[in-house]
Parts: sequence; structure tokens; C-alpha cells
Amino acid sequence: MKQYSKLTFLSLACIAITYSACMKSANINNKSNPSTVSTKVVSSNVVMNLKQILYGEYGSFNIADGANMPQNMDQNHKGRLKVQSTQSPDCDFKIDTAFQFGLDLSDTAKFNIWNKIKYNVQCTGGTLSGISVYDSLYVTITSNDYIALTKSGETLNMKLLTPGNKNSQLSMTGSMNVYANLQAKTKAEKTSISSYNYSFNALVIDPTKEGDIISGSASFATKGSGADGMWDYKGTIQFMGGHRVKIVINGVTYTYDLQTELPV
Repeated sequence: MKQYSKLTFLSLACIAITYSACMKSANINNKSNPSTVSTKVVSSNVVMNLKQILYGEYGSFNIADGANMPQNMDQNHKGRLKVQSTQSPDCDFKIDTAFQFGLDLSDTAKFNIWNKIKYNVQCTGGTLSGISVYDSLYVTITSNDYIALTKSGETLNMKLLTPGNKNSQLSMTGSMNVYANLQAKTKAEKTSISSYNYSFNALVIDPTKEGDIISGSASFATKGSGADGMWDYKGTIQFMGGHRVKIVINGVTYTYDLQTELPV
């Protein structure tokens, strides 16, 4: 769990805006699908979701940590998070806590965040064998111009391919979701809503290579609407190693670098 800094707050405040602003209309070849937002735009948002949530940019768990407990996630006696380095958690070590924070940026601008974390170290026969993570983040933002809320969550189960070795590659299954709602305070502007839901299948992660996902697949479903149109798609993701992913939507394939979020 990353410690929340002013920079993190500002980046989180841009989440809902990003989802609205990046949606651009385009002609859709598949006439049976009424979507007016292109598969290319949606594929770009899929990559953004994967990078921001799986690698902890929302302030959540970072898969690049592997079997090493995050250096700044721990629990004090009052059930709140504190900064503490703990590189050797005991077997069956658990964290189950919530974090809440509110910030008045001005008389009319307010920011609130709520985060729920469950983290469990698993052992087999006294040997480290896996980690399970549940992470739920809820953010609300109010300004002079809009009211926005974002929700993201992940439920991940990771097994060490070499039990007892904290640098071992891990096999991961689980799910992830993102929801954003941006509502303008003026009636002339249209509300923007989007949802993305992911299911991961047998991902293999190498923590010694910045959490590179070297193999595995995922499926996803997404829908939404805004000023520039609407979309409703399902697709697949193939992880190819070297931080590259192949995304297929409506039979069209897009390949991205997961670190830069750029096409390759």
C-alpha cells in the first residue's frame, strides 16, 4: 500500500477526468454493435487500467512486490495504516483494515478517499507458498464544475512457483474492476460513466523484472457513455512477456507496451 502523498491525491483526482476526456468518437465497422467509441480508444483505456491498478498507481497493491511484503504497508494498534518496513512477514500474517481520508482543497473543492485492504501471507508446511490480496478503493471529488466518483478493486491470489523463495515467479488468478462517473454541474454537459471488469487466468509474474507478466491471459467486459458517444465491448488480453500485451476486441488486435502504455 503506497503512502498517500499530495502527488497521489492529484493523480487520483484526474482518474474520472481521464476516462471522460479520452473518449473520442469513431466509425465502427461492426454494424451489429451500436458503439460509437472506437475499439482502439477502448484498448488504450484497458492498458491504462492494467498499469494503474496492477502496479499500484492508484495507491493499491503492486504485483511487482511479488512475495515481499510492501515496505510501507502495515497496521498499528488502532487499525490504521502506518509506514513500516517489514520484509519477512510470518506465515499466516494478515492485514484487514480500512483507511479513510478527506481533504478540503478550497471552499468548493473537496476530496475524499476510502480504501479497504486485506492481505494474507500463506504457507504450506511452514514454507511461504502464496499471498492473497483484496483491495478496494473509493474516491469522490467535488469542484466548482463537476462531481466525480471512482471505484476500483482487485481480488488476487498468487502462488509461488518455487515455495520458500521470495524472488520466485508467481502464478496469479483473480479479478479487477474499475468504475468512473463524472457529472457536470451544468445541465448542458452530459454525465460520463464507464465500467471495466477483468478476469485473470494463470498469469505468471516475474518480480525480478519489475513485475513483468511473462505469460497468461485475461478476459474483460466494458461499457460506458459520455459526450462523445457510447460503447459496449468484450475482449481478451494475452500477456507476452517483455511488458507487452495483445488486446483483441471485435476481432481487431492491438499490441501495447504495458510500462509506457504506447502501441508497439
